[in-house]
Amino acid sequence: MKFVEFSFLSDLRPGRVAASLLLLLSVTLSASHAQEAGGEPRENRAKYRAALAAAVRQAAQAVLPSTVSIEVIGVSESGGGNNQSEVAQDAPTCGVVLDAQGYIIAADIIVRRPSASILVVLPDETRLAARVVARDHHRGLVMLKVDPDSPLQPVELPDQIQTPVGSTVVTVGRLGGDLSPIVSTGILSAVDRLEGTMLQTDARVSPSFYGGPLVDLHGNVIGISVPAVAPGGAPDETSWYDSGIAFAVPTPVLAAKLARLKEGNDIKKGLIGIVPKSQDPLAEGTELAAVRSRSPAEQAGIKPGDTIEAIAGKPVRMFQEIKQALGPFDAGETIQIRLARDGASQDVQVTLADSIPPLQPQRLGVWVADGESDDQDGPGGVMVRGVVPATAADGVLQADDRILQVGQTTIEDVSTLRRLMITAVPDQALTVKLSRQGKTQDVQITPQSIAGDALQETLPDWEPEDPEAEWKVQSLRLPDVANLASYVAPSAEDVSDNDAIGLLVLLLPPDQRDPAETLKSWTAVAGRHGVVVCAICSEDEKRWQPTEIDIVSRMVTMLSQRLPIGGPATAIAAPGAIKGVDASAADSMVIAIALSDRGNFSGIAVSAETRPPAVRLRENEPDRSLEILMPIKSLDDGPTWLAPLVGAGYPVALGGDNELSDLLRWTRLLQTI
Repeated sequence: MKFVEFSFLSDLRPGRVAASLLLLLSVTLSASHAQEAGGEPRENRAKYRAALAAAVRQAAQAVLPSTVSIEVIGVSESGGGNNQSEVAQDAPTCGVVLDAQGYIIAADIIVRRPSASILVVLPDETRLAARVVARDHHRGLVMLKVDPDSPLQPVELPDQIQTPVGSTVVTVGRLGGDLSPIVSTGILSAVDRLEGTMLQTDARVSPSFYGGPLVDLHGNVIGISVPAVAPGGAPDETSWYDSGIAFAVPTPVLAAKLARLKEGNDIKKGLIGIVPKSQDPLAEGTELAAVRSRSPAEQAGIKPGDTIEAIAGKPVRMFQEIKQALGPFDAGETIQIRLARDGASQDVQVTLADSIPPLQPQRLGVWVADGESDDQDGPGGVMVRGVVPATAADGVLQADDRILQVGQTTIEDVSTLRRLMITAVPDQALTVKLSRQGKTQDVQITPQSIAGDALQETLPDWEPEDPEAEWKVQSLRLPDVANLASYVAPSAEDVSDNDAIGLLVLLLPPDQRDPAETLKSWTAVAGRHGVVVCAICSEDEKRWQPTEIDIVSRMVTMLSQRLPIGGPATAIAAPGAIKGVDASAADSMVIAIALSDRGNFSGIAVSAETRPPAVRLRENEPDRSLEILMPIKSLDDGPTWLAPLVGAGYPVALGGDNELSDLLRWTRLLQTI
């Protein structure tokens, strides 16, 4: 059901009569595709539309006395011109009164940057100074307190939502200085979205609705609208506003957290520290590849190889369902987890934490491929295809070894081994069970940190199956976009899966408009290292835009379908990562894309002079680990914004004086474990 934002007649003030006509018109438009001409008689359709308009009006009227406007005064400036800045500086948001004494819930976008003051504007236009009581960082809410002269009218928060998916719902807010009520209608599209934390609606929600109520046609407040996007869907939470995809925090969950917030206790997402064995979160199976060091899971006795059967009494069959089941719980809460180990089920109590020591990804230094099962060794393990000189595996492992087990974890595929190394404890020796020439043996290996000087001057040259294959510049176009792109690679028929080539996506500065010309200097070195290089131009000759994130991702997908890109050897870079090349808008765009599109890239390379984009930082994750390369010789030479990335578990490779060959050699190294 499509709808438009409009002013809404609530109190029959002079000059507001036209708003009611706009309401009826909007509802008529939204209902038109439900009963097309030629279906029900015109008279019945008119009655339906009038009834719907009356229901929407009544639902909104029920919550408008409790819906307030919030103004943020003196917001500190920040660069970038992003949507988040727009919301904070230019667009008042909303809040909902929760009790008569002046507690108000709002979207926490109003406190994400320092401000001089926050004002709550009541429906009668009274302005009251508000103070921040507590934040729910997990769901994007903030509790405010004002001191009214007379009791406020609160909403009632239900204990459970009985509104079925597919029902018509109404989002309510207030617009501008005169507090004009605004509504937008749609349907309740889904529940338990964004890993079990949100309701979803297709109502068109602009910044003026954030913090306002989402109600059903009976006037029940089922959610509080907040800016949010799916992981990887956009660079920041405000990117999807007015798109027909909106999210709201379920009010029963808010009701359960209300006492903690009123007491001034911040709420944070509850972390457990388990790493799935499956690379696909939607695949059947909940066996664990690893357990994070010093995590709640480790403290509760959960081990690699355990299979999760239920979370808080809710059965789970895939890792996505585990995330969904964990969504309602916060740091400090204790939940029961049922797991299977050695064929028997057992229950453990886990107290979730607000933080886990960040990842310090480790590397053995081997190229591997999935092995094949045989009667002698059981599971196929992974085959060692080569060993990187001067790494932990050098002199311990060798080509054609089959890695069967690391510690307590049986290795059945490459992704399991990779995740195990990403979560490995630094400086801790591992027992590796391997098969060599038909005999099984155990060896001890202490992995090395990925962070640091990881370019490996002694990295072996790439050896393709067909050394005569010609690498040449080719055009890459998507039919519906204006961005020009070219790539240097052999023909698809001249490479095989065994070649395991890498991919480096190179975003060009906006003033560079000829990707084919740029790639001429890359052709020989790309072929020598076995790395396809794809150069992409921005649509606009003056800037890169957030809307182009999806375009770059689609081009990567197209290339991955044409050529056998090996494992995670896909990096994205800007020319600023090379010695002597200045930073540009392309460097900022590289960071925005890599942190938003975590599924496509394993490495990013940018200039140390890059201006960071306004992207909400997430912790580096074992199943989507990302490495950073910079042309610096020590972390002390890096920019100030690099420290939060390091603190969030992103390893930084020190490139020093990067040349073209260094960048490609690093891309190849992303394939190794």
